[in-house]
Amino acid sequence: MPTQIGQREVFNNARKLVDAAGLSTSATVLSQSFLRSEVAMSTSTTSYHIPILVNDNQNGATSTFNTSNLLALQDAFVVSSILIGWANPTSATDAAFIPQTYPNPQIAGTQAIATALQAIYSSNLQVTVNNRQILTGWDTLRHYYVPQTQQQAAASLTTHISQADLSENGFYPVEPNLVFVGSKNNQVTLNFPQAISTVPTSNFPWYFSTKCNFS
Repeated sequence: MPTQIGQREVFNNARKLVDAAGLSTSATVLSQSFLRSEVAMSTSTTSYHIPILVNDNQNGATSTFNTSNLLALQDAFVVSSILIGWANPTSATDAAFIPQTYPNPQIAGTQAIATALQAIYSSNLQVTVNNRQILTGWDTLRHYYVPQTQQQAAASLTTHISQADLSENGFYPVEPNLVFVGSKNNQVTLNFPQAISTVPTSNFPWYFSTKCNFS
């Protein structure tokens, strides 16, 4: 559970890390912020590039999804926790969707698609900054959260939706914290042992997000 004491410790760590990265905390403003990066699913991809910077066009567009929130080149960002999940929005401009922390068949569309999406939790995340690998293998299984109350039918006034507290569930703390600096080459990759066999018909994003950070 997030606490004020825990947030203060993150803040103190952020000050030290920003100074160590060559950016003076006396000349910058430390404030809470977040990064949210999304990429489309594919049945032929085993390695996904996760954009971090606003000018990153490796996936073909600077920001494919309007719910993305990427790092400005003049900013630095201290990562204290990460969420890796998935979603099934209706389009690249849809903002009325909630990230999922487990393969919910009601959101995926069918049980077969939900089963295929379990591959998310067999993948691993790698982070390289300026050609130096600082995160060699972050297993995504730690983000798998199945709630006690699960959605059993299409949402309605009489149907339960899946229980989730997205201030905590699905997020995992990063210790030691990571630092992304806008002026550096930040490469984040999500690797799968094999491509996902089936994806939701709308074929829109993974959901990758960080929280409780300072930029």
